[in-house]
Amino acid sequence: MGLIDWFSALARGDEGAAEAARSTPQAGAIKEDSVIQGLDFVAAVEAHRKWKERLTAYVQGTSTEKLDYTAIRRDDQCNLGKWIYSSGIAAMGNSPVFHQLKSKHAHFHVTASRIVELVQHEDKPSAQKLLSGAEYTKASIEVQMLIAKLYGQVKDK
Repeated sequence: MGLIDWFSALARGDEGAAEAARSTPQAGAIKEDSVIQGLDFVAAVEAHRKWKERLTAYVQGTSTEKLDYTAIRRDDQCNLGKWIYSSGIAAMGNSPVFHQLKSKHAHFHVTASRIVELVQHEDKPSAQKLLSGAEYTKASIEVQMLIAKLYGQVKDK
């Protein structure tokens, strides 16, 4: 399985197939074709996947990171967000998938920031519930799926 298979599995929401694609001997090839229109699509997916680990460690008190929920809430600060608000809008502004991604990406950041805010206000049970619950999970998966769908659109051009 290569990059197209990996993104196709993500776009369908098929986590099992996506993980299988990542663990094949060809997985190294996934990286070589991932930068299009100034965005590394694979890195964007991976960065948003890693938030779960970062937030879990933060909620559990094992993180050494100092997270600022007001900064996390800003969806224009990560690499994907910077791309969305600059060259992404110029290159993909006519795409409904792009606008869905922009909206869902903003929601993801609001949800992630809320988890950090709850921890900082000493409400770890609520933070854990939000992190484990449907809202965060759905927000994370939707961003990954939309990145994959947008990659398919860009790749077809």
